[in-house]
Amino acid sequence: MKNTSKIITIFLAAVLCFSGCAAPDYSASKQLKVSVQNDMPTSDITMMSDKYAVVKYDSELNDSKYSDTYSTLLINDTTNTPEVVKDVHKLIYPASMTKLMTGLLVIESIEAGTLSLDEEVTLDRTVTFDDWGAVASPLTVGCKTTVKDLLYGLLISSYNDCAVILSELVSGSESAFVEAMNTRAKELGATNTHYKNPHGLHDDGHYTTAYDLYLIFKEFTSHDLAYVIDSTSSYTFQYKDPSGNSCSEELEPTNGFMTGEYQLPSGFSIGSWKSGTTMQAGHCLIVEFVNNSTGDKFFAVCAGNVDRDALYGHITDLIKTSK
Repeated sequence: MKNTSKIITIFLAAVLCFSGCAAPDYSASKQLKVSVQNDMPTSDITMMSDKYAVVKYDSELNDSKYSDTYSTLLINDTTNTPEVVKDVHKLIYPASMTKLMTGLLVIESIEAGTLSLDEEVTLDRTVTFDDWGAVASPLTVGCKTTVKDLLYGLLISSYNDCAVILSELVSGSESAFVEAMNTRAKELGATNTHYKNPHGLHDDGHYTTAYDLYLIFKEFTSHDLAYVIDSTSSYTFQYKDPSGNSCSEELEPTNGFMTGEYQLPSGFSIGSWKSGTTMQAGHCLIVEFVNNSTGDKFFAVCAGNVDRDALYGHITDLIKTSK
């Protein structure tokens, strides 16, 4: 099962690379019957500026290196200052960056005491998807695992079935959880975000913006458990099969900096992060990092890249820009 998941992942990457000559298709967004907020009231800017970096609509800043990305944002979180801004209020498909909100709601439930990391979960069905490229855990009906392992599977290896299982644990049903996701997004000021599922597999009505992602991500990173999970370079995912046999597999982060596939610029360290890739969204990454010499913390978002090399090249440029 583990090898099958890896084969699917590799095949998906190959298809994405093959189609990398074309930019991600956001044409469906133009057909969405949504009300995108075209300006932010002055009162909201004043209210948010103490906690967040405020980026006004139609603002562009130091974006010349990122003409081949769909949306790019770099914010100095220490000073709440935007440093790179490109199309950050345009609608994008978040792909698996969706799981930041899923993880946030799960972590908030754990902190509230309504869910426990050690709680054992028995699957009443095998979670499947219509999307052939959907990466999933080895869990099948009758398997047992814990909330902790599901959460690590969600955030480290981006297992889509873990998102569904966790959503049902928190809210009783996936649809109720999605409703809670949309409510929480609005509470955080992410007014141009709309979720249709807890995992990020494509749906034309499932969208966000780079700026909304920053707002959601900043809240996500304020929770210690999120940082503990995201700082993990490997994790042993444990479960029992339907016969009660103990099983495990090693999770590998989807972040190329964490695996060593791409070299993080010297003098910096990574905090929380989440990657996302679909045919419609392109290659995306949101990452928190620290300039070790100054202690300044930054948030970077880069969405709609044509391939993985382009994504990590642009993120590397953003990190170097922060010096």
